Amino acid sequence: MNNKYLIYGKGGHGKVVEDTVYQLDATNTVEYFDDASNPYNQNYEVAAKLIIGIGNNEVRKRIAETVKHCFATIIHPTAYVSPTAVIGEGTVILANAVVQADAKIGKHCIINANVTVDHDAIVEDYVCTYPAAYVAGFARITEGKTLKPGQVVWKSEVF
Repeated sequence: MNNKYLIYGKGGHGKVVEDTVYQLDATNTVEYFDDASNPYNQNYEVAAKLIIGIGNNEVRKRIAETVKHCFATIIHPTAYVSPTAVIGEGTVILANAVVQADAKIGKHCIINANVTVDHDAIVEDYVCTYPAAYVAGFARITEGKTLKPGQVVWKSEVF
């Protein structure tokens, strides 16, 4: 099923989002825009879904609160997301990530490659997890935090 996506920002994260969109379906189409392309004077198709392809949590939040558009949630085909997990709008879950039972991922998060969010964990809005981070069962990552590559947050921690 061909879908149209808009990606706000064409840096490194935007490129990874584009790759994921094509992994979902090679017939999907992608168009980029950002502040430099003056998106408010462009005629972008309303039916297209928007992903903010910017890794900086604060910038992603500012854009999400400013841009009025339908946001997509992107899950790479090699990721596993439990059917009981809750994933917020605008979130991107990348290759080989695992989101276990009853985990909650907020809006506009980046769950990077090889990240595990274990059962009952809560990842609040605008969080970025770098590759190979681990969020243990019942742990909580508060809004706007960034987990470093390989960082582990235990269930008794609120980060």
